[in-house]
Order: sequence, then structure tokens, then C-alpha cells
Amino acid sequence: MDKIKHLILPLLATVITIIGSGISATKANNFLTFYFFSQDKILHLFCYFVLQLLWSYGLNKITKWPLLMSLVITIGVGILMEVCQYLFFEGRLFEFLDIIANICGSLIGALVFIKIIK
Repeated sequence: MDKIKHLILPLLATVITIIGSGISATKANNFLTFYFFSQDKILHLFCYFVLQLLWSYGLNKITKWPLLMSLVITIGVGILMEVCQYLFFEGRLFEFLDIIANICGSLIGALVFIKIIK
């Protein structure tokens, strides 16, 4: 039970990410009060950056391979959510560039985590 407490925050962040990924694009734009070129991709990158940091930290406490496992989780969630958006969510589309932004956020998060634990 002691080890599981380290996964509460990353699991919660993953649930929030999944819920956020299901919001229609029109509703999502209402949350963003500024305009910036490709703000959607920046949001994807930031979200998966934070998700990667949380998973890396949580798994660092309970496994020998926290970085590899957290990358598999965050990249897997990013790809799966794009596929699910296409299949199940009205007003959402599959975008390959979103997957790239998700992966980049995860990789940057992994690099920052490496710097933090050194």
C-alpha cells in the first residue's frame, strides 16, 4: 500500500488528461483566452510534459525502470487518446501532429526528470 500512494497523483493527472481529451474542440477553445499559433499543440506538449514528470516521479519510488515505464505510459496514453477521439468523441479528430506534440512533451519531461534526479 505504501508504494501505491506514489501513483495517486500521476493516476489523477492521467484521468484529467483523458477527460480533457474528450472535451469538444469548441468547448476547449473557450478555456483558452489567448490566441497563439498552434496553441493546441503547445497545450498537448505541456500536458504530456507534466504527465511524464508525475509518472517518472511516482514510478521512481517503486521500480528500477521509472523512465522507461513512464514513457511507455505517457506515449501510450497520448496515442490511445488520439485514436479514441476519432472513434468515440463527437467534435474531436485524430491528428498525427497531436501525437507528435504528446511524444515531444513526454520526451522533454523525461529529459527534465533526468536533470532533476542527477
